[in-house]
This record gives sequence, C-alpha cells and structure tokens, in this order.
Amino acid sequence: FRLFMTTRNPNLEIPPFAASIVTEINFTTTRAGLSGQLLAMTIQNEKPELEVRKTELLRTEEELKVQLASLEESLLEELASAEGNILENKSLLQSLNETKAKSTTIAESLEESVRLQKSLDEERDAYLPLTENGSLLFFVISDLAKMNNMYRFSLASFLRLFHRALKTKQEGTTTELRIKFLISTLQNLVYEYVCRSLFKADRLMFALHLAHGMHPELFGEQEWEAFTGQIVSDVFRRQESMKSLKESLPSWIDLDRVPAVNLIKTAFKSLFASLSLHDTELWAKFARSSQCESDVPPAVLQKLTSFQQVLVIQALRPDRLQSAMELFACRSLTMKQLSLSTFSLKRLYENETLPNEPILIVISPGADPSQELQELAEETIGGDRYHQVAMGQGQADIALQLL
Repeated sequence: FRLFMTTRNPNLEIPPFAASIVTEINFTTTRAGLSGQLLAMTIQNEKPELEVRKTELLRTEEELKVQLASLEESLLEELASAEGNILENKSLLQSLNETKAKSTTIAESLEESVRLQKSLDEERDAYLPLTENGSLLFFVISDLAKMNNMYRFSLASFLRLFHRALKTKQEGTTTELRIKFLISTLQNLVYEYVCRSLFKADRLMFALHLAHGMHPELFGEQEWEAFTGQIVSDVFRRQESMKSLKESLPSWIDLDRVPAVNLIKTAFKSLFASLSLHDTELWAKFARSSQCESDVPPAVLQKLTSFQQVLVIQALRPDRLQSAMELFACRSLTMKQLSLSTFSLKRLYENETLPNEPILIVISPGADPSQELQELAEETIGGDRYHQVAMGQGQADIALQLL
C-alpha cells in the first residue's frame, strides 16, 4: 500500500513525527533547475555532437569503473584461494602483475575521460548566459500573477517559446554573437506572447516590470521603490513648513509638484543637487516643451541615468510620464517600439497553437473576431467542419454532440 499526496504549497512544513515516515519530493521549478533544463535544450539544438560525445564518455567511464571493480574482486579471490607461500606461487604473482597493469591502464583511461568531460563542459558552459537569462525571464513573467490572477503562464508554454527562439536561423556567426541574438529573439518572443495576453492598460506596466527584472543594474538604490510609491515624503514632519518649501523652489515648478520634488530632495540628495532646478534659464525649454522627455537640459542629462530621467519627469512633468516610461522601456529592452504587430489568428494558429490546447479570446465591446475565425476555419479545415455554439444554459449537450 502506498499513499501519494500532492500540494501547491511551496513552503510545506512537515511535523517531526511525520518527517520520518514521509518521503518529500519537491517538483517546484527553481532558477538553477530551469537553467539546467534550458541548457540541455540549447546544446541539443546548437551543438548536438557535444551531447553525443558526453554521453559516450559517461558510458565509457562507467564501463571502465565496472572493469576496475571486477579486477579488484578477482584479485581478492585469488589471494583468498592461494595455497602455500604466496611469494613462491609464480602463477599467482604473474596474475597479480597482469591485474596491476590492467588497473593502471584503466586508471589512466579514467583520468583521460575526466579531462575530456571537463573540456566538453567548458564548451557547454559557453551557453550558460543564454540559459540563465531564459530562466530569469520565466520567473519575471511568473510574477505577473501577483497583479492579476489571469496572468499565469505555464512552464510548458515558455519552453515552446524557447524552442522557437532556438530554431531561428542566423548565418555565419560566432558562438558569442549567436548567444546575444538568441537572448534578444527570446525576449521579443516572450514580450509579444505575454503582451497579447494582457489587458491593454497593463502592457506598459509589463514592459517596465520586464526592464526592472532583466536589467536591475539600470536602477539605483531605492529608485524603483520611489517610482512605484513605496517611498513617500512627509513634508509636515520636517522642520520647514510647506509654505517655506514652496518658497524655496523656483517659480517655473507647479505648486502641486512640491511633494514630488521634495521626495527627490530628501531621498536622492546627489540627484537633486545635479538638477540645478533654480537655474530657470536652463530649464526654460523643458518647462515649455510638449515633449519634455526629449528636452532635458544637456548639461543635466549627462549626469543622469536613463531611469533617473524618468524620475525627474515623474516629479516635474507627470503629464509626459507615459511617454518617458515608453522611451525608457524601449531603450532598456533594445526594442524599436512597444506596440505589437497586427494580430492574426492565422499566424497564431500556424505558429503557436497545439491540438490539445484551446484558444481563449477575451474581447471587449465592439470587437468581434468571429468573421476572421470563420474565414480561417474555411481555409484550414473546411466550412462544413466548423460550428459556432453560444455557450449557455442547455447548450452543453449540443456542444458535446458537435465535438
């Protein structure tokens, strides 16, 4: 009798009295485990001969170890069954010398096998940047479920995207350039796949979340927290009153921006000092510009990181924040634009769907893909095999009959 129990709780606590009689197996995906899985997929696609050679080496090494163990066992048997003086037993001494020679040869072969395996592992490890990037990318998109329970993406779908990226052809290139190309291709495939599944209002949020997760080096200490509102300035608890704070800022800054500017002043003192906000002439063009994200004073711009520019726009000109965020996301993700290409059911059907996985189309008022779906069905399977059923009370039996 065996009892198998499963749970979705990743932090299961087994009491001491049960730990001794329960075998725990954790199938939770980890970054290291996924990276290893992606590395195996990559080597199988990019350098299949490496995988073949490594498998052969492992098999040879195992055979050599078995032979060595067999020799040791036979040696012990001969010594145990020897009669009389061992030193005068010529056949036994000859057998011992032969066993020693064979064991030396096998030991040398094992050392050579280890050296070859190390060399092969170094060639495999050249693809680690790609697989580690892919593993991180999966966990970044997995975090979207914290915002909306609908935003869940399976490991199987991610592995299919990774496989599609590997199948992308690139002629005449080095391993290093190939890895950079695959990283970019995978990111673009994942971005398009995920964005197509998000509500339009959340797509810019995802682009910034992706930039923050994949390129943490672009963000200084507490900058992301300040941007997302996790750090709030409290001007009332400071010695200077709100009135004196307003008076200390230049006239070109709107009064309703005082708390935001104060946040930069208190949380990022060096950033605030580099802005030179009191130089009205320096900031005149920025204050009047309809595209201020492109008109930050050059003298100030060279002192700011790309994300600090977003913080400045957020504090001084929130009316242009969305454009500034889009510009930052495009630069950090090295994308020309964040908007998706025209959606096509035919391309989706041919490239991304499986027979055993349904397609769920979430529509908004005014959108009706039924005509495009019908045209696709007539083109691929024929109109006589395509049926539409408006699911509701009493329609289940009809749907089952049509299936």
